[in-house]
Amino acid sequence: MAKKSFYIFTYGCQMNKNDSEIMAGMLINECNYDQSAKPDKADILIFNTCAVRNKAEQRAFSRIREFNGLRKKNKSQQLLILAGCIPQYEKENIFKEFPYLDLVIGTNTLEFLPQYLLNKQAKNTIKIEESKNTKQSATQILRSSKDQAWIPIMYGCNNFCSYCIVPHTRGREVSRKKEEILTEIEKLKAGSYKEIVLLGQNVNSYGANLYTDYDFADLLEDVHRFDFLKTINFLTSHPKDISLKLIQTIARLPQIGREIHFPLQAGDDEILQKMNRGYTFNDYKKLTLLIQKWIPDAKISTDLIVGFPGETDDQFKNTIKAVKELGFFRVNTAAYSPRKGTAAASMENQHSEKIKHERLLLLLEAVSKYAFNKD
Repeated sequence: MAKKSFYIFTYGCQMNKNDSEIMAGMLINECNYDQSAKPDKADILIFNTCAVRNKAEQRAFSRIREFNGLRKKNKSQQLLILAGCIPQYEKENIFKEFPYLDLVIGTNTLEFLPQYLLNKQAKNTIKIEESKNTKQSATQILRSSKDQAWIPIMYGCNNFCSYCIVPHTRGREVSRKKEEILTEIEKLKAGSYKEIVLLGQNVNSYGANLYTDYDFADLLEDVHRFDFLKTINFLTSHPKDISLKLIQTIARLPQIGREIHFPLQAGDDEILQKMNRGYTFNDYKKLTLLIQKWIPDAKISTDLIVGFPGETDDQFKNTIKAVKELGFFRVNTAAYSPRKGTAAASMENQHSEKIKHERLLLLLEAVSKYAFNKD
């Protein structure tokens, strides 16, 4: 009898990519499934979704409708499973739009997938938890790369930036024990892995809910002792939590990657305050100068949002000025996308899509002209 097979559509960030690797590992090792090269040939389809922006949601929804149509047309028994960030905040409401889904699991309940498949549970099953139980972290992962590995060190976020859905989709911050992290990295030695990326919504707050005398800088020290690793990167950092200790630690350790990504999001202080970012543009600028002082070869990259509610022309121009002034090695740009349940979604003076698009084009022009100036 032929093995059953699966196919995973992955949308969104590195954390979602890692979640897909975890689900693939569970399906192969616990359920004895094979990975299909073609979604229409798979016995189960998993849509691992992103909710950060509306466009990401709509891409996933379009695919779900497409394959449900094919399932009906072909009278197939293919299972449709929705996973990731969308079900984490939509919960049971998702069945109003997609009543034909077989299983819905959130970002914190991936481990329920084998249980559902092995026990042949009912249609419209849903399993959501508000925060991650790190004791259930997967041990068998089907990594998509043979030389780079994602290593989650923490889950969730406590910052509640007014535009961001992540605290609602990933829950509160929970750090993994350092022993679990180091053991996962140690296992990579048997393969050909030379690079790892330490993952967290805000890696700088690693350990805050777990230790009193051990933080992210200490973890980097321990990880750096694995001599088979050539490069150690990390994502993402919050500017308000980058400490001098962390900067000095990175400066001392040659295997730590020199691209340091910490999102500015806007170049105007009033917009930063409305975003609940916890710093001013001058704070951010001082931090970049401090990093460059201790790490002369640092490559500072950032994220910027335009069209935030109430953003005036002058406030938008301050973001353009920030790009000119700081130069940045790399810039991820986006037009503001209102997310249900966030503070910014209910703010007054929401901009039209036309204005947001115009400002995004102007920002991209500035980035092209003034950024990418560090080798």
